[in-house]
Amino acid sequence: MAVAVKNTPESQTRNASGSLMASSGAGAVFVLGCAAILFWGVPYLWRVGIDAFLPPSLSFVSVAALIVIEAVALGVLAFLGMALVGPTPPRGLRAGVAAVLFWLLATGFITVLFGRIFESWFGNMPAVGIGLTAAVGLGLLYWGWSLASRPKAPEWLRGVDDQGWFNNSRLKPMQGQRVRRATMLGIILLVGAGIYTLYTHGTLATADPDWVVRVPFSDRFLFLLPDVRFTIPLLLAAAGLWLAFRIVNVPVFADFLIATEAELNKVSWPTRKSVVQDTIVVLTTVLMLTLFLFFVDLAWGWLLSRPVVGVLRVEPQQTQTAQPDNIDRTPY
Repeated sequence: MAVAVKNTPESQTRNASGSLMASSGAGAVFVLGCAAILFWGVPYLWRVGIDAFLPPSLSFVSVAALIVIEAVALGVLAFLGMALVGPTPPRGLRAGVAAVLFWLLATGFITVLFGRIFESWFGNMPAVGIGLTAAVGLGLLYWGWSLASRPKAPEWLRGVDDQGWFNNSRLKPMQGQRVRRATMLGIILLVGAGIYTLYTHGTLATADPDWVVRVPFSDRFLFLLPDVRFTIPLLLAAAGLWLAFRIVNVPVFADFLIATEAELNKVSWPTRKSVVQDTIVVLTTVLMLTLFLFFVDLAWGWLLSRPVVGVLRVEPQQTQTAQPDNIDRTPY
């Protein structure tokens, strides 16, 4: 006899949470693969297949062409990712992918840092240092998995996703346009000033051409970014543009900017003639008060220094200064 079993709300919530975290992990793996293609695969193929046959005089042309190819590859990978996610991705997926990526990067950085420390402590016993380094990395991964398995984790991811940090939607686009544009322009100028400072101070020119990290207890290097002097400014510019676009569409901040422009619209700006007249009145009043206080100060100083009043006592000036006793007065 077949019995129909109805899933309880708790089991449905658990299944939905597990599906969201599994999708977030798969999305993080896809993003890491795309980053490997963009930052390692395409530059390597370009250096081996194209740049090796170009003369040194065409180095600038080679770099420009590589940037164009990277942009095309980025567009293709972004289109592929959007096709895989679909037109209506689940709530919290974007935030979940970002959280998984952040945790993986933080885990790698902390693991390498502790590996360097264990390498200096257990240089004569590499097996112990490798075991401790692996324990740190696995412990951080397990901690991240335990945090993701909590019931409130999907709700937190959905809340972050609803703020709009990871999508291109605009909140109330027809309101507060001038203040929003001014805010975006200020953020872009700050980011541009930072990139310009990196170039003027020679920070990127003195750094290594490629950003690599040595794996602890080995002579191997983990390749992270190629051509740091070009990659980091491009990444900073892209992050600055995205931040400038998204921050003015965050619900709380967007409502603040809209209210600010609404208050500015209530201000009645004076005409040019009114500004000139008011400026003349203010300057004239300040000049008259200055002269009045000056003469009042002189009058009170004269009155209070009279012998009859005797409030201010002025010492008589010495007409003849005393000569020091150590002067030689012998005639020549």
